[in-house]
This record gives sequence, structure tokens and C-alpha cells, in this order.
Amino acid sequence: MTTGPLIRIDTNQTLDTMLHQVLNQALVAIGAEAGSLMLVANRRGILQIKARLGKPRPGRKTEPIYRTNAGSIAAWAVNNKQSYLCPDVELDPYFERPRDGNSNFRSLLSVPVIHAGKVLAVINADAEIANFFTETHRLELERVARHVALPLAERISILDALAEVGVELSRLPGEGGVSPVLNKIAQLAVKSLGADVVTLYMYSQERGEFSVPETPLTIAGQLRDPRPMQRKVYPGDVPWIVVKERRPGFYPTVQTMDFLTREVERPNEPPRRRFIEREGIQSMAALLLPFRAAEMPKEEVVGAMFVNYRTQHDFNIDEVSAMATFADYAAVAILNARREEQRRDEQIRMEEQRRIEQIKMAETISANFAHRMGNLAGASRLAVQVLKHKLAGADDVIIRQLDLVERKSDVLFELAERLVRPIRKTGSVFELGPVDIRRLIESELAPLARVAPQVAIVSEVPESLPRAWSVDFQIREVFHDVLNNAIEAMQGLADARLTVRACLNAKTHKVEVEISDSGPGIAPEIVEKLFSLGTTTKGSLGIGLWWGQTFMRATGGDLTLKHTFPGGGATFAIEVPCLEATDPAGGASPGRTEADVLLVDDDPDWLLTLGDTLQTGAYVVHTAQSYEQALTALANTHYRLAVLDLRLKDPDTNNRDGLRLLAHLDAAHDDTRVIMVTGYAMDGDEPTARQSSRLVDYMRKQTFDPIRFIEHVQRIVGK
Repeated sequence: MTTGPLIRIDTNQTLDTMLHQVLNQALVAIGAEAGSLMLVANRRGILQIKARLGKPRPGRKTEPIYRTNAGSIAAWAVNNKQSYLCPDVELDPYFERPRDGNSNFRSLLSVPVIHAGKVLAVINADAEIANFFTETHRLELERVARHVALPLAERISILDALAEVGVELSRLPGEGGVSPVLNKIAQLAVKSLGADVVTLYMYSQERGEFSVPETPLTIAGQLRDPRPMQRKVYPGDVPWIVVKERRPGFYPTVQTMDFLTREVERPNEPPRRRFIEREGIQSMAALLLPFRAAEMPKEEVVGAMFVNYRTQHDFNIDEVSAMATFADYAAVAILNARREEQRRDEQIRMEEQRRIEQIKMAETISANFAHRMGNLAGASRLAVQVLKHKLAGADDVIIRQLDLVERKSDVLFELAERLVRPIRKTGSVFELGPVDIRRLIESELAPLARVAPQVAIVSEVPESLPRAWSVDFQIREVFHDVLNNAIEAMQGLADARLTVRACLNAKTHKVEVEISDSGPGIAPEIVEKLFSLGTTTKGSLGIGLWWGQTFMRATGGDLTLKHTFPGGGATFAIEVPCLEATDPAGGASPGRTEADVLLVDDDPDWLLTLGDTLQTGAYVVHTAQSYEQALTALANTHYRLAVLDLRLKDPDTNNRDGLRLLAHLDAAHDDTRVIMVTGYAMDGDEPTARQSSRLVDYMRKQTFDPIRFIEHVQRIVGK
């Protein structure tokens, strides 16, 4: 046979139609009456018949799938990338018989379609008689295979590209956000569609804005002038019209479309040429993201995709379908990224809310704890002073023991003062804000180098360490306590070494700091209760580590013992999150009784101790433990002196019932004098109290002086 003319393939048809065209013209070229065309899925290792021509076969419902690693003639052609001419299938060991065992042909010619070293398909020609095909048939069918390889590769690459984008989408959400996926979609669109430039715009329908220039435009392919592409999108620009007017389209000849060529006014910008002119674009496809939004007015539009060609291009059915799929994939990627961002924002909001609740709880616990300690210490101290007065001249043992109790009371006062100090300064234990951990560490290490020159200090804190989110005053105390504990643990050691390491944990978004010493380590029996209140190995209060861990956890971080062993020192780990009324006046009633002193305090022990202090003066003393009880007492009795506790509800750190009672007395125009006593106060409380002319004194429980108190009572009551 002679070599036939080059076959012609209409690439504007669907892939299935195109495969049947290829098979039909291949069979015509070699004069065969029947055959099939198989596509090869190399990743899956299979061949599947996608086109078949010839005599109909009764009972055929589906086409079989062949494995490339099996013993079939087509598989041999794929694996060896060579043609296979079978004169008689009955005698050929590679021939795989049909499932019913009957074959309707005797001779077979299988030729692989190869592009860029990769087998894309296998063209099979068969005949009912043996020895039908010759070497000439083989050469002619190989010529046909070479001719159709490129158009088949271009069309099949679309399927591979769509599958690859699907894999990328399955990885969302992931590191890097939506940009890598959009870049992948654009690059695969350029590669599989043969486009010169593909651009993807993101759009917020809620704000009515495109993301450029805040977020870079996604571009694949070669632009002659990329600079204008990263500027703001104005009304009249192509993306604006396509999105705002929901006007997608496929334009083989862009010069005929007015909205692609007319001038656009852009305020505060010099005139510039339109995109198609700058880039020499001849054909363009403009698609909404998602593609279906053009036909569904209520569908949210999240962007636009443009596929551009510098040569005249007619868009075939498969290309249109592929572009629509690319557009939908891009829309899915953008929507998934936005939902993930919303989810993370909600998670951050909930975490922040949880942290605020923890902070409020910690503030309440801290203030309540401090208030109770202050009351306890104040009552104990006052009781000791009363006993000393009563036991004047007692033996030295009694006096020494009383002095010990008084000193312990002072320790409790100091502890309470430490807890409430930041509340007095800021109105809250916690005032979250940005904290430079690197500078904080440097400022804490500097004095240690002076006071402990025998300790080798190693600091491994990167300059790029991000700022943390905490309370500067409090977290500084945490670092101070841990660092000083480490220095004290190494006292007297010849090879003392303090190491501080810090880094960012990208997964937890926390700054992690490790503080290690070369001391003797922490005993196992201490480790179990190391962060419990009162645990100490050096005779201190045992509050530092307890408070440090309590504070860190309340603000979203942590303080833990990472490891320790005898003779091997100890390492502590610190984690820090990164950035980011007036009551009605009760005037005096005619039926009120008279009394000397009203003691108002929510702590019964404090009331008892104050009452004992006043017993020697034969005073008429009443007590109240709440704002309501005090109001009732004031309504029924006229008092010469009221001793008011500032805060009458322990759980409520904002409680100022004592000031409310003072205001009530001012409004009642009674002559009752007032002494304000408190173990808990903020800076503004004392000035507020002193605005009242009836205030005699403002006394703190931590420094309460019973002698001064009794002098006030004697002067006011007169007994």
C-alpha cells in the first residue's frame, strides 16, 4: 500500500468525538475494517477503550479495563513503546482473550501514541483473517500515531491538569493560604489550554472590592508589562465589568468587543493603554468565579478568571468545560480559604473570650485571696498587739512567741500586697498588651551578670523573635523569679552555668523560652508539688512558681518544669502567646435608737478582733457583715462612729460598698463620723473617700495601728 495523505483532526470537538475521528481515519489509512483506541492512565497503570469501530458485538455493555503490567498485546506496546504486529491471535502468547472466550478477529496491529516520551494511547486495528497486516500497515499506522500525538496530548493534558488541581484543593486548608492553589490553577490552565496569560482576580462581594493591590494578582504566563496589573481595579476596567455586570464570555476576536477596547477614566492615575493592547491579546475567555454565577443571580461572586491568547483562538467544547472547571476550582479554593479564615477568627475570638473569662476568674481569685489574707493577717496582728498590752511584763517566751506571730502576720501582709499591687496600679491584675520578650530577657539577665559574676550566662534569643501578648509587669516577675531561682540553685558551684533559649513555635503561635541551670536538680518529692502554693526549698513564702504558673495559664501561656535530675540541673519552660450610684438618702427617723460604734466588715474574725479591742471602753458596739445589713442598722440606729470596710463582697473585685455607705451617710446629713478600713484598694479609692468631710481616717489593714484607732474612738465617742 502507498502512504496516505495526512489526516485532519477537528480539535474544536469534544475529546470523545476527537478520539473517534482519530480511530476512524487511522483505520481508513491502512484499510482495516475494525479497531479500537485505548487511553493510557499511567499513574493508575491501566488502559481503557475509549473509541471502537467495526462490526457490532451482541451483549457488549461495557468496555474492559486492562492493566499495563498484565500480559496483553496492548500492555506490551505500552511498556516497550513499540508497535506489535500479531499475524494470528490464536497462536500469540500475549493475546488476552475476551471474557466469553470468543474472538471476532484473527490478526491484530497495536501501535502506541507517544508524546514527549510518554505513551498516551494505543491504536488497535484488527481483521477477521490471519496474516492480514503487513510491515507496510505498521509503518503507516505509526505515521498516523505520530501525527495525532500532539493534539491528543494537548487535550489529555486538560484532564491531567484538572486532576492535579483537585489534589491541590484536597490539601486546603494548609500552610501558605489560598495563593499557592490559585497559582497552581493558573499555571496548569496555561499549560493545558495552551494560553499565553492567565489571570485570577479575587473579589469581595460584601465589600464590593477587588483584592488588588492589597493582595497580589495571580498571574501565570509571560506578561510584557506586569506593573499595571497590580493596580486598583476601577469602574470600566474589564474585571469590574465582568464581575459587576456578571458578564462572562468567550471572545475569539477581542477587537470587536467595545468594553475591552474603550478608554477608562482612573482618578489620580495617568492614562494607560488597555490590557489587550499592551499585551497583544487576540482572543480572551472571561469567567466568573464560580462559573455558574452568570446564570444564578443570587450566587456569590468571589472573583474572575481571564484566559488570554496572543493568536486567534477558537474555544472548543472541552476547553470551555475545562475553563469552567478551573474557575469553579478557583472559587472553591477562595471560599474554603475564607471559611478557614473565619473559622480561625472565630477560634481566636473564642480563645480570647475564654482567656478573658480566665483572667476575670484569676483576678477574682487573686483579689479575694489577698483580701482574705489581709483580713487574717490584720486580725492576727491586732490580736497580738492586744495580748502584748494585756500581758505586759510577761516572761520572755510568751513575748518571743507573740513577736513570731506578729512577724508571720507581716509575711501574710506582704503576700497580699504582692497580689493586689498591680490591681492598685492598673485597676486590674491583667492588662494585656504587646511584650518584647527578647528585651525583657536582656533586661533581667543584665543585673544577674553583675550580682553573680561566677555564673556563666548563655543567651540564645534570636533578634527575630516576635512580640508576645501578655502583661508586662506580671510576666517580668515570672521571668525574674525563675531566673533568680536558677542563680540561687547554683550558689557555691565552680562551674555554674545559666542558659536561656527562646524560639517561636509556628504551630502553637507561642514564644517558647527555656531556662536551664547546672545546679543540683530538684528532688523527686519536691517535683510532684513544685507548683503548689507554699512549696519551697529555701525558706521563702513558696508563692513564686505557683503564682507564675497561675498567671501564665490564665493568659494563654504556661510555666512548667521541662526536666530535672540529680546533679543535672533543672530546665523550666515558659510559653507566651504571640501577638494579637447613689443610694436613696435615709434621713434620721424619730424612733431611732442611739449607739456608739457600728463595725461593718464581711470578715467575722476581723469584726471579733475589733470588738475585743473596744471592750475596755464599755462602748455600745453593733456589727454588720454586708451593705444591706449596714443600711438596716443605719436606718434603725444613730451611731457616733461607723468603721467601714471598703469592699464587702469578696468575689467581686469591683465592689466598693464601703464608699456607697459613706455616700449614704453624706446624703442623710447625719453627724456620724467614719473610719474607712481596707485590706484591698485601688489608687483612686482613698481620694474618693477623703472627699467626705465626715471621714476621720483611712486605715489599711496591713498597717493597722490599734492605739491610733482607739484614740479616734475615744475622741469621737467620748468614753
